[in-house]
Amino acid sequence: MGTLLNTLRTKGAALLLLVIILIPSAVTAYNNSSLALTVKDAATGESLHGAMVYLDGRFRGVEESEVLVLNDIPDGSHTLRITKTGYRDAIKKVVVPGAGTAEIRMEKGSLFDLSGGNPAPRGINIVFIPSGTSYDCSARTKIPSTTYTTDETRFREDVLNVINRTFLNLEPMTSPAVPLPADYEDRFNFYYYYNASEPADAFSGCAGRVPDSYWSEVTFADLTVILYPSYVGQYNASCQPAGCYLSSGSGRRVMKVPADKPSLISHEAGHGLYGLVDTYCGDTYYYENAPNANVWSSLGSCTTDAARNNRNATDCRLIEQQYPSSCTTQFYRWDPDPDIMRDAQSGKFGVAATQRIGYVLEQTGGGRS
Repeated sequence: MGTLLNTLRTKGAALLLLVIILIPSAVTAYNNSSLALTVKDAATGESLHGAMVYLDGRFRGVEESEVLVLNDIPDGSHTLRITKTGYRDAIKKVVVPGAGTAEIRMEKGSLFDLSGGNPAPRGINIVFIPSGTSYDCSARTKIPSTTYTTDETRFREDVLNVINRTFLNLEPMTSPAVPLPADYEDRFNFYYYYNASEPADAFSGCAGRVPDSYWSEVTFADLTVILYPSYVGQYNASCQPAGCYLSSGSGRRVMKVPADKPSLISHEAGHGLYGLVDTYCGDTYYYENAPNANVWSSLGSCTTDAARNNRNATDCRLIEQQYPSSCTTQFYRWDPDPDIMRDAQSGKFGVAATQRIGYVLEQTGGGRS
């Protein structure tokens, strides 16, 4: 018996030693490391403060001093993306553990921040770009325009005016029955892109055309707004400013709008930012934009949604019209008139549309700190 116990003790000690040896190896396989990051101007070599740092697509901080230290990085290969207003995005592959440091050099660009240097990391990114064209009501044709391409200050002022009258002015444009997030203004990040030699063309196609150079520099926009100046001549029944929204895939959502028509801007933003559907009857695209729809594919869907949200189900009605021409769809609306998604020149967002807007704003997860 004593010999057996001694043998077991010897084997047990050997097994314990083996476990002790193996455990550090297992821990080492899952080590995390740190990376000291510096960001500099490519031309001058000067340190750049205020750059936003993303690691593998996740926001990791703002470089506010000479060095930003990123901790708890899993060992292996990673992608750094650095953004800063007035500079082109910089992307660099890094491997940790390695040298433990990385230097990023950023080249000057045409993108400028309007959020006071404190963008919300998960905010909605809206970028304005000037149009080098407008429209002549008398000649009924697109014309070149230097209103913005020769006056950056004028363009910037018009952009700020649009922001304050529309995107940051939701309370009077939405239903008071549906409270918006108290800090909704802080859930937007605004920028403008200005390259006078390569402006956008608001009148090339429905939503306009943005130069290729824009897309190479602006890689993060949730919505691009082509802003054009007022038409030449007087607006009249047969010559009204046009707006249009078009999505060409992730990061390529574009809308064109005139600087002097806040109601039309809000209507197009309803499409571009909040996924709202037109409630007028005509040449447009209908679908049930659940969750929190403002258009439904059947009467049953509309009434069920109305009951769920304590709305009067009898207000569900077909999207149709009798004047100036007869038109009927197979889709239903609920919001009362004047409904801005029905009449882009007037009205406001009804209860259903406001619920949709609030839902989208809540998805941002909060504003800037």
